[in-house]
This record gives sequence, structure tokens and C-alpha cells, in this order.
Amino acid sequence: MKVRLKKNSFSGRNLKLALTSIIGNFLNLQTFFILIAFAVAVSWIPDGLGSLLNMWFGSENLPYLQIGIGLFILAVLFFVGSYFLKKNYPKIEIYSEEAPKKENLIIFLSPSNEVSNVRSFEDFKKVKTPWQMPAVAVKHHLPKLKNLYVILSNKSKNNFEDFKEFLNRLFPNSDINIYPIGYDKDITFENMEDLKDIIEEVYETIRKKDKRKERETIIDITGGQKLVSIVGAVQTLIEGRTFQYVSTTDYSVKSFDLRYHGEHND
Repeated sequence: MKVRLKKNSFSGRNLKLALTSIIGNFLNLQTFFILIAFAVAVSWIPDGLGSLLNMWFGSENLPYLQIGIGLFILAVLFFVGSYFLKKNYPKIEIYSEEAPKKENLIIFLSPSNEVSNVRSFEDFKKVKTPWQMPAVAVKHHLPKLKNLYVILSNKSKNNFEDFKEFLNRLFPNSDINIYPIGYDKDITFENMEDLKDIIEEVYETIRKKDKRKERETIIDITGGQKLVSIVGAVQTLIEGRTFQYVSTTDYSVKSFDLRYHGEHND
């Protein structure tokens, strides 16, 4: 059986796009004469330079002179191009400091059932629970903290009410609005699309309340799995967003501002 290969039209489409970018979506008589004039001008310039050099230095030395000048121009273009590429190469800078207190805090909730006896931070010495870090994060932003957005996975959404009671026991005098995020969804903390979408949903909710409050928002990436930390940090590449991390050694809370500098950065 013979197999007939069909010609790939990808290269043809690329050629069409290239021509369209040069001559526009259509070729009329005016465009045709412009192209001819451009081609003539481009061809006359090297011919004219060659004739001028021939007049000055003679035909015997002209080939050597052309090769020398050509190599010199290529060398200059190479070094100048390398300089600007290096200078304008996209880069990410990280700014770190003790996390300033914010009005809005976003956290990720992991499942836990070992919190019934936790009524103070001293109890964490006896009870090991993944909810200790969210508690430290919340404590850091008091008394300024007003809104706590708790992103729930399909494994932790049934723990939300327990988590609210847990925070009320630790901070009985605080007045925090606690919002469950993803309670009506099936979110997995191992799915980057789920994480990205739910984080954007929280920021959109905050923007609808007050656009200025986005800068009064910080996302904590301590809880959850490693993928949660990665996506949470990447989402803060958007200008004005920051994330925080609670140290597992001294429980200090640091904020990080990732700033992406693209090719147009000075």
C-alpha cells in the first residue's frame, strides 16, 4: 500500500503572514510600485558604495577592502547586539521583608482532625497539626486583618466549620470575616489550573468590593502542597501582589514581592 504524503501548509501560512506583515492584506498597483522602488534603492546602495570605493582605492584593492569593512561591520553588530540583549534580558527580582499587616489574607486549608484540644498557641507543643501555620499567619496580621479567604480543596472543604471554630478559640476577641472559597467546587491542590483559577476568583471578589484593596491583600503559601506554593507565588508576579511564608523554625512571617522585568525595562 502506498502512502501519499500531503504537503504541510504550515510553512505556507507562515510565508503568507510574513508577506502580509510587509505589504498588507492586499497588493494593489500603488503597493507594487513601492516594493519596486524599495528593491531598487536597496540594490543601488551597495553598488554605489562599491563604485565609490573603487574610485578611491582602485579595483585591485577593492575586494580586500570590502571583506575588511564587511567583517568590521559584522563584529560591531555582534557586540552591540550582545550588549543590548544582555541588558534587556528578562529577569525576576525578589524583594523580601517582614510581612506588613494587611486587611485581606488568602490561605490554603489542608485537612486536619487533630485540633479539638487546641485552645491556645501553647497547645501546639502537644498537638501537631497543619493548621498551626495558618493560625500563625492570621495572628501576624491582627488587629488589622478584616477578611480571611480560605481556599478549600475537595479533601478539606468538610473541615471548614471546624477551622472556623479553631480560629474562634484561638482569637476569641477578633472580628474577622472568614470566607470559604471553593466550597461548591471540586478543587484539587495538585491541579495547577484549579489553583490558578481559584486564586484569580478571590482577587476578582476583592476588586469588586474595592479595587484599591488588592494592594491590601497578601496570599500565604505556607499551607497545602508544594504545587500550591509554586502557583501562589507565580500569581503574585502581577504588579501589586505579594505573598508571604511562615518560617517553620522561628515562626516569623516574611513577605515576598516577585517583580518581572521584561525586555522593555530600563
